[in-house]
Amino acid sequence: MKSQDCYTAKEAFTFPLICLVCLAFNIYWGCSDVWPVGAIVGTAFFGIFTSVYVYKYSRFGRDFFRIDANGITYKEWSKTTTLKWSDIAKCAVYYRHSYASGSLFYRVLDIILLSEAKRSKSISIGLSGKYCLNKNVINAIKQFGGSDIYDSQTSQSNNKYVAKILFAILIGIIIIFAYSILTET
Repeated sequence: MKSQDCYTAKEAFTFPLICLVCLAFNIYWGCSDVWPVGAIVGTAFFGIFTSVYVYKYSRFGRDFFRIDANGITYKEWSKTTTLKWSDIAKCAVYYRHSYASGSLFYRVLDIILLSEAKRSKSISIGLSGKYCLNKNVINAIKQFGGSDIYDSQTSQSNNKYVAKILFAILIGIIIIFAYSILTET
């Protein structure tokens, strides 16, 4: 949602809805006598995820982040943090390789804070799972923080890295597909 005085992106309900659909499917699967062990394991697994999300939304509400004239405010679980523009050196929006989640890459807003120490502090805000587009976030940063805050060079180099990985995966799939067709004949 973009308005004149701020840009706000709230957490999407996509993952919890997928968990609920999988939970319903596993319960339905458990009603048939095909393979009840798989249905029990699947129901327990997705039921735990669904329970965690119901608890989180009822107790802490939705996560969000807001960009306005004061700075960047974000909320994750119950912790709300505000970063003022005077404390922010650079911002970059790009895709980062995911090691733990179920997807290959996830979107992130990387914020480098001004620091008097030798090492600068970096904060990453996950954009995946929120109702926002990279273009809208970039425009909001440029509008409220100034065009010198947004680091387009870092964003472009990281996105090129992701594009190279996806291209290598695509070439690998084509080679495997071609090899499987050639060995069948």
